[in-house]
Amino acid sequence: MKKTLLICSCIFAMCSYSQSRVNLTLHHDARLLFIGDNKGNDALTANLFFKAEIPIKKFSNSYLLVYPGAEFAQLVGGSYQRYSAGAAYVFTEIINKVGAGVFVDYGKIIRQGDDYSSYSVSGELTYKLSNRWKLSMIYQLTERADLKALYNSKQKHIGSGFIGLKFRL
Repeated sequence: MKKTLLICSCIFAMCSYSQSRVNLTLHHDARLLFIGDNKGNDALTANLFFKAEIPIKKFSNSYLLVYPGAEFAQLVGGSYQRYSAGAAYVFTEIINKVGAGVFVDYGKIIRQGDDYSSYSVSGELTYKLSNRWKLSMIYQLTERADLKALYNSKQKHIGSGFIGLKFRL
């Protein structure tokens, strides 16, 4: 409850400082949505990624933003949670209705009662559907110290593709 209250307070404070409207995003891991993986997670396995993107500096065709993010997955090996805060540089339109952005964040992964520090780097492409809605595709490379600790994995980073929607408040 304390974490939820802290996150909500931070979002409210950043929204009141923001120079323009906030974007709320909801994405789902594309592989786990459509085909599953080779670790026992079938298609339609829940893996949702939320962000509240708060613009802080606007330029002619781009802007800087900060965001809190949260990812939740119900995996065969137990639930996966990642909470993060980051910054991004976004181009509103690189070609007709298509935008792009680069995101960097730092956060914590929570698995099986333990937490692990984690950073990620993401690239995003968006397609403008209307003044408020955009389709979005994200490729995210995330540091996964939890996999080494829990499964003795030698893989330090995992790439994930997400598809979703972006809504401007």
